[in-house]
Amino acid sequence: MSGRVLLVEDEFLIAMDVRRQLEGAGYAVVGPVASADQALDLLGAGPVDAAVLDMNLRGSTSLPVAERLAAAGTPFLFLSGNDANRALAAFADRTVITKPI
Repeated sequence: MSGRVLLVEDEFLIAMDVRRQLEGAGYAVVGPVASADQALDLLGAGPVDAAVLDMNLRGSTSLPVAERLAAAGTPFLFLSGNDANRALAAFADRTVITKPI
């Protein structure tokens, strides 16, 4: 496998673990970053092939990033420590991986 995967995760240890797993599978990881603003900046710098998004980011969400990725047709999935976050109706069709992973 190969490709650039954006990683948005605000919990350092989880971010490092997911990064290690993605790199081990042959992906180039863009990030990790801990905020939607940082992720949007990275997306502005160049395209990615896919993304892994933590739903809740210290007082905000990754929704703006999900919207940008969806508009570009870029596949992504959500990470969540709270199954109730499935309430993001606009992205109900997306995969949600429940933490811890």
